[in-house]
Formats: sequence, structure tokens, C-alpha cells
Amino acid sequence: MRTDKWKKRLFYISILIAFGMIFIFNVLTPVMSDDLFYGKEVSTAGSVWGLIQQEYNQYMTWSGRSVCHLILRLFLTGNKMIFNVFNSIIFVLLTLLIYWNVEHKKKYDLCIFTLINLMLWFFGVVFRQTVLWETGACNYLWGSAIIMSFITCYRYALMHWKDLRHNVLLTILFPVLGVLAGWCNENTSGGGLLFVLILTGIHCYEGRGVRNNIKPWMITGLAGQLAGFLFMILAPGNFIRGQLNEEEHSGIFGLISRFQKMILAVRANFFVLLLIGLLLFVIIKCQKKSWQAVWKVSRNGILWMFIFAATCFALILTPEPMPRAYFGAGVFLTVAVVQFFADVEEKEIIFRSLKSGMIAVMCMIMFFTYMDSGADMARIYREYQEREIYLEEKAAQGEKDVTIPLLRPDFETVYSDAYNSDIQEDPGYWINIAYASYYGFDSVSGIPREDWNEY
Repeated sequence: MRTDKWKKRLFYISILIAFGMIFIFNVLTPVMSDDLFYGKEVSTAGSVWGLIQQEYNQYMTWSGRSVCHLILRLFLTGNKMIFNVFNSIIFVLLTLLIYWNVEHKKKYDLCIFTLINLMLWFFGVVFRQTVLWETGACNYLWGSAIIMSFITCYRYALMHWKDLRHNVLLTILFPVLGVLAGWCNENTSGGGLLFVLILTGIHCYEGRGVRNNIKPWMITGLAGQLAGFLFMILAPGNFIRGQLNEEEHSGIFGLISRFQKMILAVRANFFVLLLIGLLLFVIIKCQKKSWQAVWKVSRNGILWMFIFAATCFALILTPEPMPRAYFGAGVFLTVAVVQFFADVEEKEIIFRSLKSGMIAVMCMIMFFTYMDSGADMARIYREYQEREIYLEEKAAQGEKDVTIPLLRPDFETVYSDAYNSDIQEDPGYWINIAYASYYGFDSVSGIPREDWNEY
């Protein structure tokens, strides 16, 4: 009993540590690139209804991801510190959602929770854009959290369907959450919808029939998720934007080209994570001997791995997907790999040592990486703050053409997108134009930091 109490305390402490780590990096991530464009647009909305009208215009002309973009617009109306707090909460929520979808774990399993955090920090696709950058986080981190929330709730309800007491309430709430989950991100929402369909199919098959095993909330939840997905992919803006994409090849050669790009992207983003998952799965196969036993113990991990693959393959439908579009697929893969980790039996000391040693080594690497990257992010943040103060002063003085320094070239880190989103010497560069529009200048030019001496 005393041991359980300490495990519970340590688990909650680990949640607080996870929040603190991501919160510090959120604070040290400045406003950049698309944040400025959307921030300028949002400043003219005047009300929540104005934000909805702006999002409707974007739905009709550019993108169907209305749920995520509306979240972004709401945050851009306030101080970024508000976003920093809520974004850190959502990141921790995502780690917990992954944790809740892992079977065969211990109660208050600190090792599993730690591993999930480490894998997201190390292997989260373009972490600096999908988790820390405000525009990217609202599209990918928040979208993945919403999708995983619906999957987790639906999966829990399926597992306890005979004991549920509030079926009517679920029948009402599930379509609402389902619409939100289906309306987040094209391939990730599609993967979530496919997973829910598979779970429902397995539920009916194992119950040997539909008549006595289908509850109203299953139908309304699926219908809501499908409706949200259709609202997103059928947005007029998607068709308009699609016409702007030109490919070198068309027809069968175009599909082959897209397939090759997808394979290369999977290798670039997930090679190490896939190796870890493969190693763990081979160990499980060696321990269980037969494939029937493997399926029985690791079905959950295999299903998540399948959803990961399907989510990646769905991007073949897109001419040139951004690397961050694979973030949701990476979340699904993380669940699969962590599930395989939990499924490896620890009877033999070698496997117990392997699992403990793997987490210990990753923790040590994370410590040094976090400290080094944190120092660089603090330096980048300082330079952004100096520039922001300078730009505000020039705007107050009525200046029209402003020159500001580029970032020093020595602080680049994998956890900051600042260099990728920095201004250029050319005032016609799109980020320079974003700064000029945001502060009300005619032009903003960049100059190498070593040639700058105004502050």
C-alpha cells in the first residue's frame, strides 16, 4: 500500500516535470512567420464572430482545417503567455492519451510515461514546428490531441460497453467530439476514423453479430467523425489550393513519384523509431513462439502500427505534403512502439535490463540535449526580444523603411524554427513582408548581425 502511494506521487511529479520542461521551451519560442500574418489579420476581426467570418473565408479559399485554425485565431487575440500555458497542458494531455491507449502496463507506470515523453521529444516530427511554433502547434499538436481524445473515449466505451451507465449522454456527446476529431487534419483525422471503424468492426465480430452489440453512441460517434472529416476534405479552399500545385509527373508516374517521396519521408522521420519497434516486436515473437500468441498479446500494437502506415500512405494523395504532415502518424507509431515495449516480458533478466537500460540511456541523452538546446533557445529569444523592442520603437516614431539584424549564426538548435523563419536581406522576402505588415512599415530589410551596431 505504501509502495503504491509513492508510485502515485512519483507519477504525478513526473507529469509536473513534463509540463515544466515543455512550458520553458514554449516560453522561449518567439512569435514568427505565419503567426505574424494571422496575428495581423486577427487584429482586424473585432469579435469572436469576426474570427469565425475570417475562418469561413479561409475555408472557402484556402484550407478546410477550420477547427485547428479557429483555435489559432482565438489564441492570437491574446498574450502569447496564455498560449504557452495551454499548449503545455495539451502536450502533457497528448502524452497521457498515448499512455491510456497502451495495454498491459502497470498501475502508475512511470517507465511507460517517461518513455512516451522521451519518444515525443526525440522523434516528434519537426518538433520545433508541430509542438512549439504557435501556428504549427494549433494545427498538429492540438489536432492530434483532439483526435486521440475521441479515439481514447470511444475505445474506453467499447471496452466497457456492458457496464456504461450514461449511454444517452454519450449518444449526445460523442458526435460533437467526433466532428471535432474528424475536422482537424486530413491524413491524421482519416487515420483516426479508420481506427475507430476497425475497433467497431472487431467489437461486432467478437460479439458475433451486430444486433445486440451496437449501441446508439457507436453510430452517432462514427457519424460525427465522418461528417467532420467530409466537412474538412470537401472544403472549396482545398480544391482552389490544389490547382496551384504543379507536379513534374502525372498519371502512374506521378503516383510512383509520390510513393517514393512518402517512403523517403518515412525513413527520414521514423527510421530509428521503426528500428526500435521492430527489435521489440522480434523479442515478443521469440518469447511467444506462435503468431497466434503474438496476435493475442500484441494486437493493440499491431493495429496502431497499421494505422500509422495507413496515415502515411494517405499522403500519396497530396502532391507535395509538408514534413510536419507526418506528425499525427508519428503519434500513432509512438503508441505502437510503446505498446510493444510494454508487451516484452521481463521474466528473463536480459530483457528487464534491456528495457531499463534503454530508458536510462535516453534520459541521459535528453538531459544534455535539453540543457544545450535550452541555452541556445534563450539566446535566440533574447535576440528576438531586442528586435521586437527596436521595431516597436521605430513604429512609434513613424518610420517607414526599417533595417534589423539577422540572427547570429551560432545558436541554431533542432528545437527552434527561428532560423528557418528568420528575415532575409531582401525586403521582398515573404517573412520580411510579414514583419512590415505586422508593424505597419513599408519595408523591412535584414543585415548580418556583425554589421549591426544600433543596440
